[in-house]
Amino acid sequence: MDRYDSKLLALNYMKEQIITCAMPPGSSIQIPEIAETLGISKTPVREALLELQHEGYVTVIPRKRTIVAKISLQDLKDIYDARSLVEIHILSHLSSGELESNRETLLHLKEQWQDIEIEDQSRETYMAFLKADLQFHRTIIQFFRNPHLVHFCEELICKSQRFWYMALFNNRMDVVREEHLQILDALLSGDTAAAAAYCEKHISISKALSILSE
Repeated sequence: MDRYDSKLLALNYMKEQIITCAMPPGSSIQIPEIAETLGISKTPVREALLELQHEGYVTVIPRKRTIVAKISLQDLKDIYDARSLVEIHILSHLSSGELESNRETLLHLKEQWQDIEIEDQSRETYMAFLKADLQFHRTIIQFFRNPHLVHFCEELICKSQRFWYMALFNNRMDVVREEHLQILDALLSGDTAAAAAYCEKHISISKALSILSE
């Protein structure tokens, strides 16, 4: 594995650990342990941390340590407000060609969300639900043919998910499922305006529930 691949491995690993709160806010980043876990040297881990610092996932305390960035109520509001603007723009500007070329993916997502497990209230079910939620939003925005805007939106979605992992079981899985199915049905019918409206409602509800969970 070359240096770039090692850095990418460390970056993706730490980002997932931070998003899912396996590395909770305020916890110290243990570079030697991460390097050993991944089977790489400490240098690509340090390089990945610089990128995570730039993206706001970690905070470097000079000459002391690097910690997972803490999250404030203002952070929560700002992230959801930005996400609403970008994600709604993407959905409302999807072309008929983009929808048609991804129709099979939309049908697969609809089937997945019709059958997704929500009755079992265990931690494992909820964690799996959150991963499926992240993949749902990532999949749809990737239909849009603007990689820069898609990348920015993906980062906002990932950061908003941190709140749900911090507040396990405070999300209404039945409500989220219904909102996702409304978005999918609108996209399958070619009504991007309705899909954007459903998405705006979905993000607003998620923002409100996140604030109540704080």
